Amino acid sequence: METREREARLEELFAAGWTTELFAQFWAAPDLKYNPSIITDDVVGYWPGGRTVRGKAEYVQALEELLTLLPDLRLEVPEHTMSADGEFGFSRWVMHATSANGPFEMNGMDRTRVRNGLVCENYVFFDSAEFQQLVGK
Repeated sequence: METREREARLEELFAAGWTTELFAQFWAAPDLKYNPSIITDDVVGYWPGGRTVRGKAEYVQALEELLTLLPDLRLEVPEHTMSADGEFGFSRWVMHATSANGPFEMNGMDRTRVRNGLVCENYVFFDSAEFQQLVGK
């Protein structure tokens, strides 16, 4: 998909509210300029290793830190679905990135809760020990 086409599609998806399709499209080439518009002020994120982030600013900061650590990060999302009531999204992903140790892939999953089209809670699941080994941290 060309850049202009992708930008238009992302803007359309963000305007409609969070879905697993939006998750897949966004993480194919993440750009944080979009994220704050789709997150509630009271969002809570749960990351592996016991990290919990609360509020929009802290949530976006956690994403910024991840993309600073792995600037070429992208997620391939081979499976995703929304619950019948639209409250929960489930996305299985394969992370592709390059660290100081070289290129790598790893698997994970997000379970996202949506309120009024916005992300209000997110659980991120992956092997944090494997991640630390792959990125050298």
